[in-house]
Amino acid sequence: MIMTTLPSLNELPSKWNEIRERLETDFSTDLEALLHEQFTEHEAKQFEQDFIDCIGCAPEEYVRIRRAIRLLETRYPDSPNELTAAAVATPLGEMLAVFGSKGLCLLEFVGQKHMEQEIMAVQKALRGQFIFQENEQTQLLRQELDLYFQGRLKVFATPLETIGTAFQQQVWNALLTIPYGETRSYKEQAQQLGNPKAIRAVAAANGQNKVSILIPCHRVIGSDGKLTGYAGGLNRKQSLLALERDEVQTALF
Repeated sequence: MIMTTLPSLNELPSKWNEIRERLETDFSTDLEALLHEQFTEHEAKQFEQDFIDCIGCAPEEYVRIRRAIRLLETRYPDSPNELTAAAVATPLGEMLAVFGSKGLCLLEFVGQKHMEQEIMAVQKALRGQFIFQENEQTQLLRQELDLYFQGRLKVFATPLETIGTAFQQQVWNALLTIPYGETRSYKEQAQQLGNPKAIRAVAAANGQNKVSILIPCHRVIGSDGKLTGYAGGLNRKQSLLALERDEVQTALF
């Protein structure tokens, strides 16, 4: 089965061999502390640039992907349920999809912030073991994402199984009402929920959304029209909004 891909570090220049070995073998690596301990500020910047140029992602993304894969491969005692997992290729990067018995409960860009916490939250809530496999659910999601990125799908039929508090569920349900091609501010979202002062709480709940694209938190922007927080990266948020507005973003696709 297609497992989440860990980039190879073979292309890194040999002068970085020592730190490369640490990154490949030590799961507890604190990247920032490691760079500070081993390099001058200039060397650390050079390493990060070489890493991006040669590997295609930032060092911190590599660390997050590696930790995520470890969580997905772990056997969990007292977890009798099977959680279907799949790696899904998209024009904006690989995504990890996880399904519970009722539907899709996680869809995130691999290597993004908070990935580990979300995987652990899903595992704990559904008491499951992650099994990479293909079935009707994964096939439907792949088909729908393909059509979405071609600009040919506006509403998804893939069933959802959201995991969160009652308030978070309220916020995510409000996200589902934002039409394709439109945006809302956090303030407008709070007003829709009948709690206009809860802007920060609404923004925090948006940030806890574990199902990217299908639950469209990318459609929420600042009151001034600026793009704000998106765990998958603001460049991806910009690309998703441009796609839905039928604007070509060739540089990012």
